Amino acid sequence: MRTQTKCTWSLTGLLIIEILPIPFTAIYSLYVIRKRPEWLPGVVERLYEDKEYKDGVVPEVSIKEGHDSMVTRRRCTIALSVMFLIDVIVPFTVPFGFYVVRRRPVWFRNVVSRLYSGYQPEESAENQNSSEEPVEIDSAYHEILEEKHMELQQRNIDFARSIGVKTK
Repeated sequence: MRTQTKCTWSLTGLLIIEILPIPFTAIYSLYVIRKRPEWLPGVVERLYEDKEYKDGVVPEVSIKEGHDSMVTRRRCTIALSVMFLIDVIVPFTVPFGFYVVRRRPVWFRNVVSRLYSGYQPEESAENQNSSEEPVEIDSAYHEILEEKHMELQQRNIDFARSIGVKTK
């Protein structure tokens, strides 16, 4: 199934959710703009890869040197906040999404490229720890941990006893 079709079906599902009084799509769009998940640029590239352009020339994504992606994030946040306000009255975000997915305007691809310019995906804690060498922990540390553990267990037992006495 083509990415354009998958996106259209996803937006159809979101349109059904939009029947609720909360504009979920606008809120989720704000989340995507602020957090910049790693999957968005890939989806946009797959969405645009089979688009036919006039004269067969694919326009290049132009990002000015020294571009600050924070400016783009701020502008997108403001635009989506306005869309959120409109969405409270009349569903607007999903039909706009249908326009972007079906027509695939070049400006949307450029906005996503500017939004992700200079983006460094955050490594998860698992990836960071796996690349480091294992750290050896000395026996004194183990003894201190064992003492703390025993102290905590004793406190838990005392607390349980005090609760048992109060309930009788």
